[in-house]
Amino acid sequence: MSVVSSSVLRISRIRLGAFLLGVSPALAGHAELVQTWEIGEGQSSAMIQFDFLVGHSYAVEVAFDDSISGQGALDLIAAESESAGFSFSYDVINYSFGDFLVNIDINGDGHYGDGSTPPYIDYWHYWTRESSADWAESMIGFSDRILTDGSTDGWVFGTTDAPAAIPSPASLALAIPAFLMTRRRRRHH
Repeated sequence: MSVVSSSVLRISRIRLGAFLLGVSPALAGHAELVQTWEIGEGQSSAMIQFDFLVGHSYAVEVAFDDSISGQGALDLIAAESESAGFSFSYDVINYSFGDFLVNIDINGDGHYGDGSTPPYIDYWHYWTRESSADWAESMIGFSDRILTDGSTDGWVFGTTDAPAAIPSPASLALAIPAFLMTRRRRRHH
């Protein structure tokens, strides 16, 4: 390999690495997206993300026509998960003011907690996001939240951190060819 070829290869690797880190900070990020699924039927859809302490994230796209609450989305996931090829269950404690989610299990990844052990964060924290807005910790319970087309709910166990930034496969699929075409154009000049 010539010195010029070696230098071009090294520069290309550096550019690709910098590009991927610039486009998707999540590649160096908080969680590994283990699996995604699609369930339900309808013209609208919302994404439900689950982040576990072991660093695993799962995402379920829920399709619907009629209005559906955050809890209704979990009920739909539980009802249709087996036919979609995965296992999903959740448990709640019923209080007079509403249901408190204490357990989620997806394909053997599971956490149970009710926030009773110091530092009192060992529970499922509920986050919401509309379209391209930032995550916000929900100020209402999941039975009162009404999902809209394009919204995202996130469940994060045992930390006050927002849900992990997971690059959408579509954004990476568009970004990488754009980078390669830019690189190719430079080589033809």
